[in-house]
Amino acid sequence: MEGEDSTFGSIEELKEPLIGKEENLEPLGRSSEDSSSGWVSQVIRAPTRKDFEAEKNNSISIDLVGERKELIIHVDENLEPQAECCIYRVPRALRKMNKEAYTPTVISIGPLHHGNDKFADMEKQKIRYIIEFDKRIRPEKWQQLVNFIEENEKRIRNSYEENSELKKPEFITMILYDAVFIIELFLRYWPTERSDDFLLDRTCLSDAVWLDLQLLENQLPFFVLDGLYKSAFPNLDPDNGHPSFILLSCVFFGHCKVGEEINVKAEDILHFTHLSRYFKTKKYPKEFPKQGEELRDLACAVKLQGSGVQFKGISEGACLLDINFEERKWLGIPCLKVAELQIPHIEVDDYTETLMRNLMALEQCHYPRETIVCNYVDFMDMLIDTDEDVNKLAEARIISNFLGESARIAKMFNDLCLEISLSDSNYAGNIRGLKRHYENSWNNAKATLKRVYFSNLWKGTGTVAALLLLVFNLIQAIWSIISAFS
Repeated sequence: MEGEDSTFGSIEELKEPLIGKEENLEPLGRSSEDSSSGWVSQVIRAPTRKDFEAEKNNSISIDLVGERKELIIHVDENLEPQAECCIYRVPRALRKMNKEAYTPTVISIGPLHHGNDKFADMEKQKIRYIIEFDKRIRPEKWQQLVNFIEENEKRIRNSYEENSELKKPEFITMILYDAVFIIELFLRYWPTERSDDFLLDRTCLSDAVWLDLQLLENQLPFFVLDGLYKSAFPNLDPDNGHPSFILLSCVFFGHCKVGEEINVKAEDILHFTHLSRYFKTKKYPKEFPKQGEELRDLACAVKLQGSGVQFKGISEGACLLDINFEERKWLGIPCLKVAELQIPHIEVDDYTETLMRNLMALEQCHYPRETIVCNYVDFMDMLIDTDEDVNKLAEARIISNFLGESARIAKMFNDLCLEISLSDSNYAGNIRGLKRHYENSWNNAKATLKRVYFSNLWKGTGTVAALLLLVFNLIQAIWSIISAFS
């Protein structure tokens, strides 16, 4: 296939850099194992003797200031993230909690992990998908795709917190390879296109790719993927079964099913990690705490249940974060209230911690004043202290345990919020109501009475029978006294 005036020539030339074994395995830029502090050392040098002399003399050295200024002036990289920045290196404090949760295992997307030898095998799969994608489009389309990336190169680079060391041809090629691979993967996953496929048919491999594509450090800007998709297929007709790229993405990641309406626009999504956060936070309570209000030290699930709080799992039509606590009168009697904490159902499996950690890392970096997912995890952490709390929530169909031991889930929630900064909690009203209910001695007394005497049908029947017998005996005694004085 030949494309006129193409920056990269034929499709064979486009594939060539990754087909050769030696070139395929050699990193083009900084390895993912390299520290991001390398270029910083150009600005922050080790102190010299002149530094110590200036400090000793308690005076300012003009020469020293000049040297510092020269060092800073000659740094090419921007020290501050650009306005378009949305893809970050996970902060060290979070990474040390669970390094594996933030590191791709089988595939590298974007510049942050580009060039690592461990992804060499999957680079060959990318080439296979590029060849398949080539069959879908006209030859001249390749130049349009390259032009789109060239026109948006600065915006793409600015989307990353860390400056890429890749030169322009290498950077454009890398973005094009990764984007075309993702588009072809999503198209092959679409139900009407499904056929035998080496990657998709191997569950362990496809699951690993599915997870890697949602890691914060392993992203392409969504506008790049959507723009290339529209450039490659300009005559899309949704009415004839041609899905938009946002729909392809939502179906691939399980945010919706084919045929379901999605109320999300491509221009509102930053990348795949952000897409997942969107679907988890599109509906949530927005009541914030009063000034000076203490919203920590909430009793765990077992203790709350001991005070009469009932737990209810919500399965249909609820956002994961849509937690609600309500107290309602029983049979219209004010002193007999039913307290119920409604929490949407969540399946906890081998991928849950990784997905949660990356959503939380995105909030720490991009939404520090709107840590909605972090607040949800913090709320669940307050409810869960031990495996007994997990079991209580599982009995209420709030948690489905696919990890095995309940203690693993308890530890997961207890560890997730370590090194996390929280904004004002959007569960302030729920926490306030739960604390008020738990601290009410009458509620605890009612719950104890119910647990001891009415925990099941037999105990309840026996308790009622004993009360009736007591009443009858009391009436008989009163009647006997009245008869004696008649």
